[in-house]
Amino acid sequence: MVHSIACLPAIAVTPQLASGEVKILAVSTAARSALLPGIPTLKESGVDVEVDSWMGLIAPARLPDAIVAKIAREVKETITAPDIRDKLSAQLMEPIPTTPAEFRARIDADLARWAPVIRAVNIRIN
Repeated sequence: MVHSIACLPAIAVTPQLASGEVKILAVSTAARSALLPGIPTLKESGVDVEVDSWMGLIAPARLPDAIVAKIAREVKETITAPDIRDKLSAQLMEPIPTTPAEFRARIDADLARWAPVIRAVNIRIN
């Protein structure tokens, strides 16, 4: 039997759960996923690591506030609509509607968190 470990999006492995081909040991997020509530976090499992991925919309810096606010309202309305939430849930994605300021704070926090790692290993974008 071959044993290996990988950090993958949940949707990439959940189809194999029923057959026992794979086992999800933990999620890498700070809190348990509402979509996989029985799976502990890495921290709960004794591994002090927290990593999350996200998607969002980023606009040009000088886009008028009124347009940013309108886009934010439309996106929030869309991702919280029951049919869209169902489609996202089927892909093991949890929509988190935020304000533009909250999203900016998330980006700033991620930059602050990962900048030392990027510098330490000398990661460059070509």
